[in-house]
Amino acid sequence: MASLHILRKVVPAAIRTLKHGSPLHSAARFAVRIQRLPELTKRTPWAEITGAAFASKSEGEENLLQILDSEIQCALDSDPPREDLVPKGAIPFTIEDKPGEQSICLRRKYGNEDIKVEVMPLEIGEQDEEDEDDEERGRSGETHVTMIVTISKGEGRRFLEFICSGYSDDMAIESMSVKEPEQSTDFIGYEGPPFSDLDDELQRGFHKYLEVRGIKASLSNFLAEYMLNKDSNEYIRWLRNMKEFVEK
Repeated sequence: MASLHILRKVVPAAIRTLKHGSPLHSAARFAVRIQRLPELTKRTPWAEITGAAFASKSEGEENLLQILDSEIQCALDSDPPREDLVPKGAIPFTIEDKPGEQSICLRRKYGNEDIKVEVMPLEIGEQDEEDEDDEERGRSGETHVTMIVTISKGEGRRFLEFICSGYSDDMAIESMSVKEPEQSTDFIGYEGPPFSDLDDELQRGFHKYLEVRGIKASLSNFLAEYMLNKDSNEYIRWLRNMKEFVEK
């Protein structure tokens, strides 16, 4: 019926075009349209198109879910999270470790001081065999933990801030400064000369100052293992969150 309906409109129009002496290519266009009638009237129903699209989407989701399941199991088997990393008295700090965050926070009281240590994700170094004896490369390529140590003596008062890098055998001070509690984030204060340029005795004095407060090499060793474990936990949590979203 649809074919007859289109023919009734197209054929008279073609005849009128020829009668009025219009260019032949106009009539030819009508002829082409008539020849394509079977093609035009046999289009794929919309329901079939949308159904195929949804089926394809569903198959893609199922495939992704299978891959996620496999990756989660692989992560659990190869590097299972540990729950016994913090035996009582291991470090003189309480640990604030919020799921989903990449850093952790350590806190403790020391006399009238409040000490806070923000611990960044472990930075894995890449040791090049050809550079093992190159003293000029420094320690930048070694695995280490970056810490922001804040020492304050009450709210609303200025505080000390140390940026430290914890290695397996050393706690290196990168920089330090005295800061005001309500200091603008746009303010760039003087942080003193590079720590390595300070007098050796002054360097030892600051290292001792941090050491008695628990900021030392043994802490960085503990944190390296802790942050590796946290990375494993967060990766598995991330995979599970992805899977949960796709499933809904």
